[in-house]
Amino acid sequence: PFTPPPTRTPLPSPTPDGTATPVIKAFNLYRIDEVMPYQAFPRPANDNGWGVHWIPTVSQERGVVDRFVAEVVRMNIKWVVFLNDGTNIGANDYLVDKLVANGIMPVMRFYRAGVLPYDGDLGAAVSHYRARGVYYFQLFNEPNINVENHQSFANPSNYARHWAEAAEIVIANGGLPGIGAFSPGGEYSHYEFLDRTLRMLEFNRKDYLLNHTWRSVHNYHGTRPYNDPDGYFLYRNYDDIVRSHLGRSLPIIGTEGGSYANDPYTELEFIRWQYNYVRDSAEPYYFAYSYWL
Repeated sequence: PFTPPPTRTPLPSPTPDGTATPVIKAFNLYRIDEVMPYQAFPRPANDNGWGVHWIPTVSQERGVVDRFVAEVVRMNIKWVVFLNDGTNIGANDYLVDKLVANGIMPVMRFYRAGVLPYDGDLGAAVSHYRARGVYYFQLFNEPNINVENHQSFANPSNYARHWAEAAEIVIANGGLPGIGAFSPGGEYSHYEFLDRTLRMLEFNRKDYLLNHTWRSVHNYHGTRPYNDPDGYFLYRNYDDIVRSHLGRSLPIIGTEGGSYANDPYTELEFIRWQYNYVRDSAEPYYFAYSYWL
């Protein structure tokens, strides 16, 4: 089997304060053996980190797309996470075109009921939507929940194997694969699942795929205190785990999140705080927060 060359970090360049920053170039110029720093990952123009989880069906009629894209634009949302029916090509063309035309970054989740190889031609689907302006492709979803696995129990070894197979195809066709978000309430600890997934990628010599990878996060907050490390800020714990393996951060994109309360005013205050934080104070590797309406 093909063995990639050793990972190489971009050469640093001096800055006025004497620190080193990575050399940044267009994301498609990085070879698979090169680490792509998070600064090189595509961002929407005038990015504020505001995202939303789109309608939880795999496609919609044009009238529905027009109505809700207009709402997204009115709210100044810059990231939209949506579901694609497996490797289907075409059903979401209109949605992607409308988002891109309005300066919104689409994040496509290849919907798959369970951790299994994708049916159809994954490479053709990635190539098709890359040409339409999609960079980010989330693979699988919440694999630390038993019911999300065809073998009926969560297994990071199985997930790492199938994720790597799909990630290779995504990268080969110009896309950026996302490690599917884990459920904070899954039967298998989401922190331990992430750590063991990374260990398995290293063991199987597939960790070079992480050079071009981002992390999806479901940072549901509930009504916890704002500074609760296992609420909105759980992505920081993910970053600690990633850096313990790689010595660097991966981009993190919130693809689900939310605070739900019986009192709408309480809920509103949490929403306001969450969006203000990602816009004004977020760590540079934390790209977006996406509320699930």
